[in-house]
Amino acid sequence: MQAIDTLNSGDISASPSGEPYINLSGYRFIQLDYLPVLQADLHQALAETGVLGTILLADEGINVALAGTRPECDAARAVLDADERFRDLWLKESTSELRPFSKLKVRIRHEIIAFDGAEARTRQLQRPEAPALPPETVAQWLDEERDFTLLDTRNVYEVESGTFEQAEHLDIAHFRDYQRAVTQALEDGSLDPSKPIVTFCTGGIRCEKAAPWMIEQGFSEVYQIEGGILNYFERTGGKHWNGDCFVFDDRVEVDRQLQPTGATWCTSCQLTIQPGQHCVCQSPVQSEA
Repeated sequence: MQAIDTLNSGDISASPSGEPYINLSGYRFIQLDYLPVLQADLHQALAETGVLGTILLADEGINVALAGTRPECDAARAVLDADERFRDLWLKESTSELRPFSKLKVRIRHEIIAFDGAEARTRQLQRPEAPALPPETVAQWLDEERDFTLLDTRNVYEVESGTFEQAEHLDIAHFRDYQRAVTQALEDGSLDPSKPIVTFCTGGIRCEKAAPWMIEQGFSEVYQIEGGILNYFERTGGKHWNGDCFVFDDRVEVDRQLQPTGATWCTSCQLTIQPGQHCVCQSPVQSEA
């Protein structure tokens, strides 16, 4: 589908005021229609604020990842609040010295996160909700060594950047493989549908699809971490976490203080390259995830 993109002549740069950039990320599942009109209106209004980043629109809702100065981000919030469907949208904030986007893009997709394919138009909004656990509760459960499954719903290259000490993952290359991997895990007994399961991902959007779907499949008790890993970092300091967190922008990775680690990304190998290291394929290292 058509995307509306705007190049930034300065590309990725430091804030002219010297203050850190604000990074905003969030989503909302809600029935949307007339997407090309909404796409054009949002692009025009957001372009006037000066923010850069990506908005994904689909019949099932909106996914937001933007960055700018504080005034730019405040103006972008006002744009979203002007539409009652997006009013008071929860947007996670973090800061960075460089703006991690070089364009403003508003795109129309079949799904705001790939999962259901052709059935996406109706499936997500019809599923039961899976309760969200506050990060502090998850940390407490881990402190108490409760018997539950902590399930990483992310792709394998994200897991390699860091995950919970006690987490299990499904070794998937893409989130659209999640349903197949869970079905296989049920067949081979590596997932117990009678045990409480807490799912997690970067910002929560994948768990909004994964956890309700698992309830449909007969799992008796499924939760998601409220706000994902980034919110967990902010609220708990990353307790029980090993490593860093992969993010889908030019920061590539953030640490438990939500600061960029300096890692880069090789688009040839699909590997994260740590500072001071070289890509195994010897391709020019690119920082655009």
